[in-house]
Amino acid sequence: MLASMITGIAVEIGTGNLILALALLGVLASPALLVVAVRWPYVFPYGLYVMLVPFDNMLKIGGGGTLTKLIGMVAIVAIVAHAFVARRVTQPPKALWIWTAFLLWNLVSVMWSPDVPTGLLFVQTLGSLILLYGVLSVAPLEERDLRVVCTCIVAGGVAASLYGIYLLHEAPQMTGDFGRLMINVGDRKIDPNHFANSLLAPIALAFVGLLSARRPAVIFGSLLALGILIAGVMISLSRETLLGCVAIVIVVILLSRHRLVGLAVGIPVLIGIPLIVPTIAQRMLEAFQTGGAGRTSLWHVAWIAFLQRPLQGWGVSGSVDAYDVNFFKVYQAHSVGWVITPHNTPLHVAVELGVLGLALFVLAYVSTFLMLRVVPRNDSLSDLRTGLAAALVALVLVGFFIDLAAYKYVWLVLAPIAQLRA
Repeated sequence: MLASMITGIAVEIGTGNLILALALLGVLASPALLVVAVRWPYVFPYGLYVMLVPFDNMLKIGGGGTLTKLIGMVAIVAIVAHAFVARRVTQPPKALWIWTAFLLWNLVSVMWSPDVPTGLLFVQTLGSLILLYGVLSVAPLEERDLRVVCTCIVAGGVAASLYGIYLLHEAPQMTGDFGRLMINVGDRKIDPNHFANSLLAPIALAFVGLLSARRPAVIFGSLLALGILIAGVMISLSRETLLGCVAIVIVVILLSRHRLVGLAVGIPVLIGIPLIVPTIAQRMLEAFQTGGAGRTSLWHVAWIAFLQRPLQGWGVSGSVDAYDVNFFKVYQAHSVGWVITPHNTPLHVAVELGVLGLALFVLAYVSTFLMLRVVPRNDSLSDLRTGLAAALVALVLVGFFIDLAAYKYVWLVLAPIAQLRA
């Protein structure tokens, strides 16, 4: 049986049928993968899920789902099985209950949403993320497991940056204004801002890893990863992500035990980026002329829509309709057209879910920040605490310029923070 499968794989590779060859290889490796999934679920399948998150929009498989989501569901089963075998769980964090209440309020708001199909799809996505978050926050893990997860976050970011650099070199037609990378492969697109924002957590962790490294190999690896990740941000020309990088450097310098090294590395890099890529500085200056590519007008319209229904909001996924209804109530100095969301996460939540939804959303983040206090300054996990804190601050900051409540790369930071408690 084994020999015939190996022969079949060789034949399919020889005939160029790589998909079938990979399928056969998966069947052949499934017993070993099953053992790994139960014994080391944070390596596989969760580690694979983490590394694929930056490519999420490229991995759509129909029905509104993605391969990343499917692997995330497999990871839930593997981690639950691991917890059952270990017969140990930790107490759920308060943030989990708040996120659950937030999910339920989203579900209730479907009743008055002007776009029920899209609203239900959003609730399904948010629900799967909260389910994975809940499983991760109570499942047992060791320090090495958490470090594996953080390493996978960095590795996924590096892979995404290299992919972006490759596309920019091999497919120059994918460039937009100012030569920024606009990924569009087979009608599967990644917004350049989301592409760059997904690199913030890897940058924070690689930066902290560099500051705390002692072995030459680790120093070299951290420097290499950091250089590739910064290159990914540079080709995206994302202004908000550059602000996020500034926030990372500030937080790391404030919290790290290696402040002087952080200053020596972080400040020259931040100063050097606009000098090496002048178009980034040009886009930063342009933001004052265009209102952040029309964002100030979007925010004004969204604020008017919020005031119209401040208690219950317009319903989940109702922000687009709210914008279209109120479009002509604001002078559009730099119009971005119709059918668009507020490009501000707190305002987005407020428009769709009202003050109650916004309160739950803010409380969930406050509770997450408070969880960082459980790791003492002199603890062996203090470097991860600093990196995750910097990543969370950066994502909160960029969230004021884009909508990212249900983006997986945000939850890759929320979950490890909850796992620090273990």
